[in-house]
Amino acid sequence: MAAFLFLHLAFLFLLAGPAAPQTPDPAELDLLNRSADFGARLYRAVAGRTDDNVLLAPLAVFAGMLALLGGTSGPTQNELLQGLTLTGLDPQTLPGGKLQIWNAVLQPALRLQQGAALFLDQSFQAPPSFQDLVQTKYGGQTQSVSFSSPADAQDVINRWVQDRTRHQAQNLLSTLDRRTQLLLVSAADYQMRFNPPFNASLTQVERFYVDRYHVAMVPMMFRADKYFLAYDSNVKWPSQILQS
Repeated sequence: MAAFLFLHLAFLFLLAGPAAPQTPDPAELDLLNRSADFGARLYRAVAGRTDDNVLLAPLAVFAGMLALLGGTSGPTQNELLQGLTLTGLDPQTLPGGKLQIWNAVLQPALRLQQGAALFLDQSFQAPPSFQDLVQTKYGGQTQSVSFSSPADAQDVINRWVQDRTRHQAQNLLSTLDRRTQLLLVSAADYQMRFNPPFNASLTQVERFYVDRYHVAMVPMMFRADKYFLAYDSNVKWPSQILQS
């Protein structure tokens, strides 16, 4: 494994209604549940380090890390398995992340464009078997760049992200360490209408809390309805007031 591994993620937030009912096989369902646990822990870890807003697409992160997992062994593989809540599972027998995970949660009407790529320094040679695994099982790609020329490598990576996100994500990388040997990038763009849609006539200007120090007045959508709630006394979450 390379001494320097820098992970950059470009995502747009998923705004969608409940997913269409799916019946994945037990192995895929188990993987999906584990990815949900990983996502909750990832959010807590990131949110606990900053007062700024946090924007994450944990499922895309999980799928990208699965692709990376396939090229590891020994202590590195064990640490990834633990971090992804996959301890005790054989990486070689895990369901592929290319279609199964996404299809289990996405609605047919959702416009999704996503992908993962491993950018390798020209001096870093990945086995052809690993490159084939990334492409066939996880729908990703590998590409060689020269990190010793950070500006050129940065331009290649930023253009890849723009293509994957319909140019919604611009300039993902502003700096790049020339010591980088391998860089994993996962990008996703989601587009979908709310179902049922909000009534535009009810939109009104309200406070939006950018962070704990700044408030902006912006148009807010409202909808009054009955919603099902579930309570689990074993789960402890910070108290929040939600308005929809």
